[in-house]
Amino acid sequence: MSASATQTALYVYGVVALRDVPSLEQDPAVEIVQEDALAAITRVVSLDEYGEDTLRENLNDREWLEENARAHEDVLLAVAAVADVVPFRFGTICRTADDVRALLAEQRDALTAGLERIRGCVELGVKLWADRDRVEAALAPQEPAAESGRAYLEARRNEQRRAADIQAMCNEVARGAYDRLLRLAVAGVVNRPQPRELTGRTEDMLLNAAFLVTAGDRSIAEEVERLDRELRDLGFSVEVTGPWPAHNFVAAEGEAE
Repeated sequence: MSASATQTALYVYGVVALRDVPSLEQDPAVEIVQEDALAAITRVVSLDEYGEDTLRENLNDREWLEENARAHEDVLLAVAAVADVVPFRFGTICRTADDVRALLAEQRDALTAGLERIRGCVELGVKLWADRDRVEAALAPQEPAAESGRAYLEARRNEQRRAADIQAMCNEVARGAYDRLLRLAVAGVVNRPQPRELTGRTEDMLLNAAFLVTAGDRSIAEEVERLDRELRDLGFSVEVTGPWPAHNFVAAEGEAE
């Protein structure tokens, strides 16, 4: 390779069982790297864009990150449509195919166990939202305005009790929703709710859960619809997304270039 030639590496999307490789619809840009009974889904990338220092800078570029993270997920979705896949985190880079094979060999037991755990399953995301003003209005009528110092103090105490009651109600609704949905799933996990700065919504996210379900099973989706109808008048809403690759139910594998 000449000094002016662009150096490349392999971007690793995830891993499937070798037996599932024939069912994948091969994209010319996607390469399969095999190691024993495992196969990595990869593509060649330029280190001008994905080298360690450059990648660190690009991860702080919101437009670049959104575009490439979406492309990463699109590949995993296409693979997951035809095969069980252990997804790797965004930005997993190996220098060579031999490095990919070494990674698969090193993590063989964890990857094999992950594939077995998610066999025939997909991930669904469920989010529970609360419009705090509507929740407060549904909980009880507002206290009358204070007209004296004593009345003001009493109103403040009532306000604090009211805020505690609202939070307790939100917590109870979130726990109840998760428990109802978990009974219909193979497994479930609760992630940290996202702040408004990330969601772009005025409601508060109370529950950010993921459920592992048998592919094609609509029980979770139907229960979410019921929950949404039951809770909407109280100021809550529930939504389901997916199916997704099972990010939350296998170890976050992979290592940077």
